[in-house]
Order: sequence, then structure tokens, then C-alpha cells
Amino acid sequence: MMEDRCSHPQRHVLKMEEEGTAAVACGSCAMFAILPKIAGSFTCSNCMLIALLKDKVQQLEERVATLQRIRELELFLEATEHTVSTKEETGDSPVKEASSPTQEPDIWRNVTQRSRRPRVRSDCLEIRNRFEVLSPSMEDEEHTPFEDLSLITVDQVYEDDQQSQSSGNVQATLERTAHGRTPTKPKRRRVVVIGDSLLRGTEAVICGPDKMSREVCCLPGAKIQDVTERLQGIIKPTDKYPFLLVHVGTNDTASNSLQKIKRDYEALGRKLKQLNAQIVISSVLPVERRGPGREGKIVEVNSWLRKWCKQERFGFLDHGLQFLEDGLLASDGLHLTTVGRNVFAKNLRNLIRRALN
Repeated sequence: MMEDRCSHPQRHVLKMEEEGTAAVACGSCAMFAILPKIAGSFTCSNCMLIALLKDKVQQLEERVATLQRIRELELFLEATEHTVSTKEETGDSPVKEASSPTQEPDIWRNVTQRSRRPRVRSDCLEIRNRFEVLSPSMEDEEHTPFEDLSLITVDQVYEDDQQSQSSGNVQATLERTAHGRTPTKPKRRRVVVIGDSLLRGTEAVICGPDKMSREVCCLPGAKIQDVTERLQGIIKPTDKYPFLLVHVGTNDTASNSLQKIKRDYEALGRKLKQLNAQIVISSVLPVERRGPGREGKIVEVNSWLRKWCKQERFGFLDHGLQFLEDGLLASDGLHLTTVGRNVFAKNLRNLIRRALN
């Protein structure tokens, strides 16, 4: 009986050798597993999953750190822009007179009656505004054609954003010089941005410069027909040549054909022409992981939109492939991340600034 018990492990080892298996220890956790004979080190599946999770966590930490740095830079830029604009509005530009090192010290001089120049008094003093030609009247301003926005790219919007800040300072200086005081601002045009759920969260950036005359109308899940039906209730007859920016079409590319999308846009265009407004159509943003058919359809829609807007004398904002950059599209490949939403809102805000100026 003792001999059978002692020889039992040996029979088991012989059986494992005959079957070609062995007890192998994991190099990380030292746990044993019965596996076919293998050469080299062995790592169990649990340890492999742990290593993979560690890599993923490290990548996420790096991305979070990058987003935090981007957010800090954006906050710094916004604070700087607010400070500069505040100083420009108040007109605080203290200029310190530099004293010349070669300036002679004040000395006492004898002034006689002959040395005094007689004062010449004019009977009639003519006062007129020699800068009057630079400030057109309100009647001329109504008939002045606005800038052609038939095709605006994102790069042009950002270039004009920088130029408008410097040109705005020159215009304000001329007006103060012409009138002797800061003139009263004319009535602002109403600005309406309408579209699908991609506009959610853009209100602060778009309406920040003028919350009284700007508004964002977000219609979650809206298609082109939905926007066409809602226009009549949003634009009022009392609005005097408002600015209307339309961003819609992403949801239509999911189920509608290209011909159906074109017909819906044409119906939208006929409705827009009845509003007596300045119209700009925003291009459809690209998507990811939604199939090559939908991605190709979006490219065809934007190509047709560019030609159609020029034909109908509408403005067209082309976003291009900017939102295919890393970190702008969400994990679903359709909506925008926080950073992407901020970029999208600034694109629309800068376009509005260019159109109004």
C-alpha cells in the first residue's frame, strides 16, 4: 500500500510527459498552469490583462494632462482678450512723456511789453467735422452691400479675427476724434444660429460678445425639414435684415439619399429667401467609424453645398477636415468632445464677427 502511494506521483509525472504537457509557472505572478511544453518564459492571461490595463491608464493620464494644459491655455487667452477689450472700451491708454536728457532747465527771463505778442481774435470761428466723410449716415448704411461670404474657410475666419481687433481700435479712435466723444452705438442686428444637436453647449462662446442680440437655437435630432418648419416661428417680421447661420445635415446623411438631401436643402433655400436676411450655411462635419458610405456621402453633400450656396447667393462656411484631428470627435464618431465643441463654437463666433464688421 505504501509503495503504491509513493509511486502515484511518479506515474502522474510519466503520464504528463507522455502527453507532452508540463506545469509551467507564470513569470509575473508565479501561478502554475498545466500547458503543453513551451520554450521560453510564460505569462498568464490575467497578468497580460493587467499589463494592458496599465498601458491604457497611462495613455489616458497623458491625454488628460494634455487636455488640462490646453484648457489652461484657453483660459489664459480668454482672460487676456477680455482684459485688452476692457481697456479698449474704457479708452485707458496712459502715455508717459519721456523727459529728454538734453532738455535745458527752467530759468528766469525778463519779459517786457514789447516781447509779448498781441492776441489775434477772430470774429467768426468756423467749426466743422473734417472726418464727416468717414462716417456714413444711417440711410447710406442700410443700402451698403455686406461682404461676400460665398466661400469662407476656417483659416480665413481666424485671420480676420486677428485683423478685426486692430481695425476696430483704429475705427474707434477715428470716431472719437471726429465727434469729440465716444459715439452712441447704433442698434445691433439680430443674430440667430440654428441647427441640430452639435450646437449644444456653444451658447456661451457665440452669444458672449452680445447676449442681447444673439441667440442659439439647438434642435436635437433635427433634420433639414425640421429646420425649415421652425424658421417661421424664430425669425420675426420686425427683425431688420438679421444674420442667420444654419448648421444641419448630419442626421440626414444617416438615412436619406443624396437626391433627397439636395431636395430638402433646396426647399430650405426657398424658405430662407422669404426672410430678407443674410444667410450663411455651415458645411456638414465629418464622422468616423460610421461606414465608408456615410463618409463619402458627407463629402458629396459638402461639394454640392458649396456650388449651390454660390448659385443661390448664400454664404458658405467650409470646416474642411479640421474635426478629424485627434481629440475633437467623441468616442461615437458623431458628436464633439469638449475641446471639439469649443473649436466649433469659435469657428461660428469668428464668422459672425466677420459678417457683422
